[in-house]
Amino acid sequence: MPKAVINGINMHYQYGGQGPTIVLVHGLATNLAFWYLAVFSVLRKNYRVIVYDLRGHGYSDMPPHGYTSADQAVDLDALLDHLEVERAHIVGHSFGGAVASHYAVLHPERVESLTLADARVPALQPAKPMKAWPYWKTWEKKLRELGVSISGDEMEMGLPLLEELAEMKRPRRKQRRKQVGIKKHFLPFQAWNGNKQTAEKWRLLLHTTTAREDVKAIAGLTPEALRRVNHPTLAIFGERSRWLPTCRTLQEILPDCRVNVVPGVGHFHPLLKPGVFLRSLQEFLSAQK
Repeated sequence: MPKAVINGINMHYQYGGQGPTIVLVHGLATNLAFWYLAVFSVLRKNYRVIVYDLRGHGYSDMPPHGYTSADQAVDLDALLDHLEVERAHIVGHSFGGAVASHYAVLHPERVESLTLADARVPALQPAKPMKAWPYWKTWEKKLRELGVSISGDEMEMGLPLLEELAEMKRPRRKQRRKQVGIKKHFLPFQAWNGNKQTAEKWRLLLHTTTAREDVKAIAGLTPEALRRVNHPTLAIFGERSRWLPTCRTLQEILPDCRVNVVPGVGHFHPLLKPGVFLRSLQEFLSAQK
């Protein structure tokens, strides 16, 4: 379990493979396991792949503050220094996409290309009530079947939903197959993601640090700043994602941005359809050679 002291905290990371370097940045309430089995294991055949736990996640330390996308981009830069990486292809999912974008803004000289998988960039998508999302009724029904109640008037579903799911009691093994949604739909805090341990760490992060507000902060990641990003960019989003407006704006403001919308899935398409994600990513990366 390699760790490095990065900006005063212990940061957990893994790497493997040979070739051009790819860094995979996970989103909120997950850890490097998000990428490890389906994506890391395939990419390492042709690339040197680095995955790591964001501060406050996985086996990395949880300091009391420093969770904006700008803060996390500073962590990423220090990690690449530690690993003696000069330039890399940066791939980020969800909040990890905001971190990746911010890194490209702050350190363009170290970025080969940028891949944003269902990235959430607050400055590009003003908050709207959940009921304005075309798939809200469908998801409201699924959440109620799971015992989770989120109002359609809620402006920011992400953190309240993750908090609710973290509070849920995990079903016993014999009950898991019967629990609604487990087989058909992605849910965080399952076995791949550390289950109870990850849920407890997520609750601790929200209640003992500045993360709750930090992750919503624009922190300098403005449309004007993003317009300066001229790296080849792949924006890959799920067809049912709530963040599709961010995708469309990225396509408008980035000078070299190609878009791929994955049919039939939402925010967690890299886990639900890893083959589609990998094909799209590998084709994009091959074009950069």
